[in-house]
Amino acid sequence: MSVNKWIVSIACGIVFFSCASSKDIVYLQDVKENGRLESEFEYKTVIHIDDLLSIVVSCDDPEAALPFNTPMIGLGREVASTGQQSPPGYLVDKEGYIDFPVLGKLRVDGISRVELSEMLKEKLAVYLKNPIVTIQFQNFKVTVLGEVRNPGSYKVTSERVSIFDALGMAGDLQINAKRRNVLVMRENGKEKTFARLDLTSGNLVYSPFFYLQQNDVVYVEPSRGRIVGGNAGTFLPYVLSSVSTFVAVLALILR
Repeated sequence: MSVNKWIVSIACGIVFFSCASSKDIVYLQDVKENGRLESEFEYKTVIHIDDLLSIVVSCDDPEAALPFNTPMIGLGREVASTGQQSPPGYLVDKEGYIDFPVLGKLRVDGISRVELSEMLKEKLAVYLKNPIVTIQFQNFKVTVLGEVRNPGSYKVTSERVSIFDALGMAGDLQINAKRRNVLVMRENGKEKTFARLDLTSGNLVYSPFFYLQQNDVVYVEPSRGRIVGGNAGTFLPYVLSSVSTFVAVLALILR
């Protein structure tokens, strides 16, 4: 075998061993066609400290609802960098409260948006006829890091966002991402919880981390092949140079 063929064979071997197989990259591999998986838990996004809430109150008499739609000083109202005032919001303080007009301080940490809406309607019924309360998260975001095409923080307009939704916003995983061990970090008050997700398994939908909460951080590790490939890419010219020299010397000896 010529020197050039030796070099090409070794280079092909390095590339081959650094490549991932289809079993490493295909999502939900064990899900059958037309199969159905039912989640065992009820999805619910709860309000946390530092959440910014948009709360709009309306009723049969629009004039009567005005005092409940005028945030007082220091209730999370922000001014955008353009100089325009952003929509008023209620920032959940470190104790889990918001300061609502007329009603005063309300504990909202740990309850859902729907539960807060029902609580406000019950309290507002004393002042308003047929009150309607619309609540939205203004700072709902998830962060995706690691082996994705576009890592970063993404604002979510809907509070129902799955792990696949988040990865889609980040441009999907790189081909050499580790799909069987995706880390999700979640804040629960003063505690942080961690979970490892296997994106290749249909059992993923049973995880309470399948749907993300606000401020969740998703980290995708590089696969071993990616690490090896990255190192090979750095040192490959030196390796090939050494190999070519060795093969040339060997050829001279055996001639």
